Amino acid sequence: MDILGEILKQVLEGAAQQQQPQQRAPQPQQRAPQPQQRAPQPQQRAPQPQQGGGEGMPSVNDLQDIFTQIFGGGGAQKLPDVVKQFEEKGMRDEVDSWVRTGPNKPVDRRQIEDVFGRGQIDEMARGCNVDREKLAEVLSKYLPRIIDELTPGGQLPQRRG
Repeated sequence: MDILGEILKQVLEGAAQQQQPQQRAPQPQQRAPQPQQRAPQPQQRAPQPQQGGGEGMPSVNDLQDIFTQIFGGGGAQKLPDVVKQFEEKGMRDEVDSWVRTGPNKPVDRRQIEDVFGRGQIDEMARGCNVDREKLAEVLSKYLPRIIDELTPGGQLPQRRG
């Protein structure tokens, strides 16, 4: 598997495990049906489509597609371009913290929208049937960690060709 795929697998599987308890929280104890209730009322809840990850979250597969698009495929060919986009938007300190070793500085969803543009975020959000703001929030959480994992030596890889 390619390097981006391996990193995404690690990061996003951890995210999916963190989301599961939130999505599948145990329901409070419900009373047993009373004997006089013969026919239960049909439930009105339809099955949720699996496009999104539930509760407005993109699925792991959607996030893999989005990060592959952002980084230009499995070899993360666009990593230097992504870093440059953050630098050009005045976030050199933040992105340097992700590339170098040490703690990662956070970014928020508005900064993500500024870097990638609302149009691109909207397009990616529509593709996975989630809200643009929620997607930008998710990207703000995982992009620093993914860039950090793509630069284990504290430096951007050398461009080829």
